[in-house]
Amino acid sequence: FADLKKFHGIEDEKPSSGAAGPQKMSSGLLSITLKCVGASIGEKPPLTKKLPGTTTVGKLKILCDSFFKFKSVKLKLFLQEEGSPLPILLDGEMASLMDLGVGNESTILVDEES
Repeated sequence: FADLKKFHGIEDEKPSSGAAGPQKMSSGLLSITLKCVGASIGEKPPLTKKLPGTTTVGKLKILCDSFFKFKSVKLKLFLQEEGSPLPILLDGEMASLMDLGVGNESTILVDEES
């Protein structure tokens, strides 16, 4: 068994102890700014939240509902990238933010479905 682990380059997983645990959790979080742009949504200040990269688009829509206290508004989310003229639609409710190329310090535009 030890030879197989060495052959395949598998390390023994050691339980993280002490201060290493919480640091790992926070290092896996993405700092994301949410900006409301929908006409009927109204003026709301941008919010910056730290979310895991594994957050799905569907979950982020639910979070936006609670952050901005929307009333029965169907949301569309767009990734606004620096240097890109048009924002990219984040579709696929089950796709994670990392899968869609959302990185740390990204801006996500929150719009309503027309």
